[in-house]
Amino acid sequence: MNENPQGDLFTPILSSDALMGPLLLTARLFTLGIFIFYIEYEIKLPMSSVLLYLTMAIQAAGIVLVALGYKARFGALLLVAGVAASLLFRPHLGLTDYHVTAQKDLALAGGLLFMFAYGAGPLSVDRYRSRKRMTAAETASGDFASAPFRNAAAMGLLLLAGRLISTVVFYVAGTFKSLHTPVMQAYMVKHNSSVPINLIYLAIVTQLVAPTLVALGYKTRYGALALSGFCIIATVLFHADFGNPSEVEQFLLDFAIAGGFLFMFAQGPGLFSFDAGWLRSKNR
Repeated sequence: MNENPQGDLFTPILSSDALMGPLLLTARLFTLGIFIFYIEYEIKLPMSSVLLYLTMAIQAAGIVLVALGYKARFGALLLVAGVAASLLFRPHLGLTDYHVTAQKDLALAGGLLFMFAYGAGPLSVDRYRSRKRMTAAETASGDFASAPFRNAAAMGLLLLAGRLISTVVFYVAGTFKSLHTPVMQAYMVKHNSSVPINLIYLAIVTQLVAPTLVALGYKTRYGALALSGFCIIATVLFHADFGNPSEVEQFLLDFAIAGGFLFMFAQGPGLFSFDAGWLRSKNR
């Protein structure tokens, strides 16, 4: 499933397990902090229900599996389920905050779909176990739900869905910034007055252009890397008030989304993309 066209600027990184291993391990760990936050929040809820306990168990299992890279595809699916379930247990949020957080959860789920599609990467128990198997057929037969991974069309559709849902929050934020620039500049001053307010125009371009590259699957790695970097830089600058649980949540969500885009950067956009079409035409 990995698409690494010859001559790609990133080929030296993508073709080296020594570089890809730490990169994808970092990406996996980035995605986990928000689920630890969710579990800590859910533990403190005054209510108790089977669904709440099941949600915490799913999230905890997903954290362990993804961190170890053991049955990581199954772990990624558990975390996608944990994303969906966590939205049920946040009645304290205001409507606007809820919408923003839900859009970020959607972006996180999109990144986890890439982890599900491609696996954990070189530094993982899964990779170690696969090296112990004697044939590629044995490796595939022993993997979770292996049949879909051998179906390029099915995986292409899955990755297309992941690309599309991961971009929604950026289109919404970029459009809002462009329509309400003074309001957002005031927000920047309030949260970090040392940041030049004219940087908002760079943020608008990034949040509208980079998601378009990702959604179309055109120069996808550039778009994914730009969005990953944007998430990390923006959250460090504007969501670093660790005394405020709401800001901590946004900080961890942004890092989790960045981790998902690192998987997209590392593995490519999938079959239904301009990049894959260009590669097929080049190889004819």
